[in-house]
Amino acid sequence: MTSTERSRRKYDQLADNYEELFFYVADMGRRLVELADPAPGTRVLDVGAGRGAVARAALARGCAVTAVDASPGMVARLTADYPELTVRQQDAGALDFPDGSFDLVTAGFVVQVLDDPAAALAEFRRVLAPGGTLALSLERQTVGRLGWLHDLYKRYFGGGSGSAMAAADLDALLDEAGFAVRPPVEVDAPKALDDAADMWWWMEAQGLPQALAALPAGRAEEFRVEFFAGAERMREEGGLVLEFGATLHLSTRP
Repeated sequence: MTSTERSRRKYDQLADNYEELFFYVADMGRRLVELADPAPGTRVLDVGAGRGAVARAALARGCAVTAVDASPGMVARLTADYPELTVRQQDAGALDFPDGSFDLVTAGFVVQVLDDPAAALAEFRRVLAPGGTLALSLERQTVGRLGWLHDLYKRYFGGGSGSAMAAADLDALLDEAGFAVRPPVEVDAPKALDDAADMWWWMEAQGLPQALAALPAGRAEEFRVEFFAGAERMREEGGLVLEFGATLHLSTRP
């Protein structure tokens, strides 16, 4: 199964509580649209629209918004929640729109989960009118006060893939795709939690039960004990916070 297919399945399963789990997407969607600053009537294509974080911010500005997502669950929720949207189920790398159909293409936290981001960027450029704007958001790898939790995950589940896309990687892809690239903007969206149980729920919703089930006998309980001890230390040393950072990227089709 490709990473794109895994992402489609994951987001389909999470459609109902997507913005509760991914607490930052609503704020980041609003910020991305603010940065792009579209005028009323702008033809917007929001790719990987999810539950509509970017699309609804564009709608609020009076834009004519088309939203696409590869997940049937997301498409169903978008259609029900925002009847004023034009919604389609489509893949980022195979958009079914004529050349030059849009003035602004947006994609919030999409390119880093694609198997072929270069193909998607080529499609974004194709459907943009000359002089049109591409607005992307990319997760920025942050640790901060959650270093203890990252270390805990590594000890029990192994290291990360090490292949996360960096802002410089995305800018290079944009340049290769023929866009005029502007410097990225760094933004942060920390979320304070009431207690360790809230953090545990957040981890469970992202697949922790499956990871724990794959551990040898007894190791799952050891992980749980270490987690709650670490979370209590974090709470005592300044409070429990989920730290999230992103970069916002604007570029123009010449």
